[in-house]
Amino acid sequence: MDGKEYDFTVFGATGYTGKYVFRNLLLWQEIEKVPRRVAIAGRNKVKLESLVKETALQLDKNLDSIGLIIADVENEESLMSMCKKTRVILNACGPYILYGEQVVKACIQKKTHMVDISGEPQYLEGIQLKYHEAARRAGVYIIGSCGYDAIPAEIGTDYLKQKFAPGRLNQVEGFLKSKPGKHGITLNYGSLHSLVETFTYLNQLTEVRQRYQSQLFTKTPPSPKYPIKLKFLPWKNEELGGWCVPLPLSDRDIVSNSQRWFYEYHNEKPVQFEEYIVVPKIYHAIILTLGMLYFNFLIYFNCTRKLLLKYPKFFTIGYFSKEGPTRRQLEDISFTFQCVGKGWNTPCKGDEYDHPPNKTISCLIFGPDPGYETTSRCLIQAGLTVLEESKKMPFEGGCLTPAFAFRNTSLRQRLNRHAVSYEIIG
Repeated sequence: MDGKEYDFTVFGATGYTGKYVFRNLLLWQEIEKVPRRVAIAGRNKVKLESLVKETALQLDKNLDSIGLIIADVENEESLMSMCKKTRVILNACGPYILYGEQVVKACIQKKTHMVDISGEPQYLEGIQLKYHEAARRAGVYIIGSCGYDAIPAEIGTDYLKQKFAPGRLNQVEGFLKSKPGKHGITLNYGSLHSLVETFTYLNQLTEVRQRYQSQLFTKTPPSPKYPIKLKFLPWKNEELGGWCVPLPLSDRDIVSNSQRWFYEYHNEKPVQFEEYIVVPKIYHAIILTLGMLYFNFLIYFNCTRKLLLKYPKFFTIGYFSKEGPTRRQLEDISFTFQCVGKGWNTPCKGDEYDHPPNKTISCLIFGPDPGYETTSRCLIQAGLTVLEESKKMPFEGGCLTPAFAFRNTSLRQRLNRHAVSYEIIG
């Protein structure tokens, strides 16, 4: 890979999230004083040129050195050309269930690492199942879910595993608190499109998951003696001072898959994970729950899915729009994500503990707007970690989950330096 023209290419750079990835990558270089050769890639050369000019004005920088690459998921040759020039692809082109596999194939053939911000379980598990061995032989890393989905949950859970003695952590519950500003919250159409496609292809997940678990792994994780109790209805959490609502599309599957990798190759006791969103009042919890039911109704039928994607602003009362959030909205938003780990304070005297968990340690993760600012920072730092610390990563290549791939690296410390912070609080 040393002879390649660029260290990083941001694929999908002219999309809403891609613009933040490109901008924050340039800001990272300015802060760290480490020059990197950067290119941006997309279908439309005019839009790429416009993005460079717009970003140059925003940052008051000369960006003449930025490479422009025309690449289209419908054109295999263009993807091959992009990967041939690049050491690491920062892939912000979704929905990945539609557009991700083509890029993965090109990366493996041209020996290029790739990190992306996917959250679709069918895509993630399917890619690991189909391409792990090929990526491993090629010596490249393909790592999905390197945005807000699911770096905080993944790295937070594994951080707690290190804080407990081996085998003593039983479960982690993640509690998300979003703090919007006075300008409100709007989400970009691309996020909605990915959610809709995930539900559209949900019927494929059972088959993909069965093959994923039976063909990629040789060991079956043991059933927990003390299973975590998922609360399906809103409930009051006195310690956090709010009402908790379970997230139907959470990071649970990604964390669970990481636990499979750790059990398969390190014989580590799997940790259970559940995730909730925390709101201040009971009526907020009721409105949120009804909103989720309404959204499920819209995406259940083909005709309503089409209407939702055609008129997102109308059908989501302004929460999703094709224009996306304004910069002022994003500057006002921040989040906290508290991972509460429960386990035991003494060694196990037999194969299983004979009493429930009696020790709690929490990890508090906090940062700016999770959807775009935190996501782009996580993606960039994951890409930098692959580029600079691949010798610390497993197998010398493969399609892996974030926690398993990055355990022995400095990813958490890198994120701490760039305002996505991890703190042990008890």
